[in-house]
Amino acid sequence: MGSYRLLRLMFICVGFFVIFLTSSCERSPDKAKIIKNTSQSEVQATKGGIYHAPLLNNPATLDPAYVQDQYGTAIVQQLFDGLVRFDPYLLALPALAETWQVEENGKSYRFTLQKNARFHNGDLVTAEDVVFSLSRLLRVVPSPATLPHLLKIHGAKAYRDHRTEVVAGLQPVDEHVVLIQLEEPHTPFLTALGMYQAKIVPKAVVLQLGDEFGRKPVGSGPFRFVSWEPNKRIQLEQFSEYFAGKALLDEVEYRVYPGGEIDQILTDFRSGELDEMRVLGNIREELSSQKDLLWFHRPALSLVFYGFQVNHTHLGDPEFRRKLSAAINREKLLSKIYSGQFEPAERILPPGMPGVSQENKPPLNTVPANGSMSSNRTLVGRKDGVLSLEIVSGSKSAFAQAELNFVRQAWAELGIDLTIKYITDWSEFEAYINSDQVQMYRYAWFADMPDPDSFFYPLFASSSPANFMGFKDEKVNSLILSARGESDPTARIEMYREIEALIMESAPVIPLFYLSVDRVYKSHVQGAQPSALGADYMPLHRVWLKEGAPTQ
Repeated sequence: MGSYRLLRLMFICVGFFVIFLTSSCERSPDKAKIIKNTSQSEVQATKGGIYHAPLLNNPATLDPAYVQDQYGTAIVQQLFDGLVRFDPYLLALPALAETWQVEENGKSYRFTLQKNARFHNGDLVTAEDVVFSLSRLLRVVPSPATLPHLLKIHGAKAYRDHRTEVVAGLQPVDEHVVLIQLEEPHTPFLTALGMYQAKIVPKAVVLQLGDEFGRKPVGSGPFRFVSWEPNKRIQLEQFSEYFAGKALLDEVEYRVYPGGEIDQILTDFRSGELDEMRVLGNIREELSSQKDLLWFHRPALSLVFYGFQVNHTHLGDPEFRRKLSAAINREKLLSKIYSGQFEPAERILPPGMPGVSQENKPPLNTVPANGSMSSNRTLVGRKDGVLSLEIVSGSKSAFAQAELNFVRQAWAELGIDLTIKYITDWSEFEAYINSDQVQMYRYAWFADMPDPDSFFYPLFASSSPANFMGFKDEKVNSLILSARGESDPTARIEMYREIEALIMESAPVIPLFYLSVDRVYKSHVQGAQPSALGADYMPLHRVWLKEGAPTQ
């Protein structure tokens, strides 16, 4: 798990730094604004046309098992299908699997494949392709983020360690039925099958092409690969035999902007050469005078938080930690520092996480009217009525500095002298937050997949390598493990509500805010529905262009 841990944490921090180094955090006046497109039930969708989208860099590969960047993710979503897919609300729906049955109280899944599903070379998608696709994920280097869930398959660990040449729990019953047996009930497993790494690939083609498959991909999705000119464009075209019906678009062209040439992307978007773009930097301000644009904003499956080392002398009291949390006016912070772009976090799980209701939020404790903490038993080692604490940040962007200075001023009113330490070298930062020196740290977490387990287990399970807080709660541990095996959705949601309430009561973290998915589209783009996973996860199968759209 060591390599997986390092890769995962590097992705988290690097992704977070990029956001805060490039974004000026402008946004629409309506902080919950989501584009509303005319539905096909109201207006007949126009068929045809070429959709133009930017890529801020070249993908490393288009083989879904090896994709580690958002650029490859966007294209893989168009070329490949998995057994299941997510709707805009991140609920698992049939894809290559027409139906599935959960057996043995959650230990077995029996998938029946679509009878007419074909790969782009004309071959039928078979159970053997499914077994091959999932098996190869177990030996991929670097490991996919879904690996911990795939290792729940019976025999997966033995196969990964090269002790066997087949995965005992992956069985092709016949050409169109696959039986997957787990070591124990593990409810997040179905969600893991919907992630981009678990797309189904044609066994024969992969074995024939080897590493070249990542440059000449063959999938079963609504679009087929045409060409890839590095640093210029990647072209896809409609796959006419797609099992779910032909896409409305004729072609999709991704234009590559190496190094993220935002100014050039903006120029091309304005001139009509692009149909969409990310809202980064000063994009919203630059486009504010342009009429008939469609803006999309929603919280992402992410959490920016401050973590406490709960075993530190000054930070061991949950009441003290709750008071520090309550002293931060999140609405004011986000308005002042981030122009109101992001959503304040009053809980751990973000809006948009399946099964999460924004009602019954765990309440934030309030600070006493006088703001005094002098009676708190944790405040040992005070000098002249002031307690010195330190927080470390891996980012020294202007936004990170402004945010931390805001918090320092808020805590100064409580008698806290906060020292801010910046360690921008990743290896040094990781070593520091793993050491006995750390008191508090600033961090961002992005969910691997749309399941509450992807927040609670990695951040709060006592055995998790990402639990830098030293947080240990046997009841929380027990509930996390029980929720993984609970097949009743209602019961599982109740477990996660209890887990969240227990963590909020103990307060090993200060939830600060949720990052967001922000996109702008030309007015002729219809059917775009990015989810909380991000616009890169959005399939373009049902997107269409109104008549009169540019055709270049």
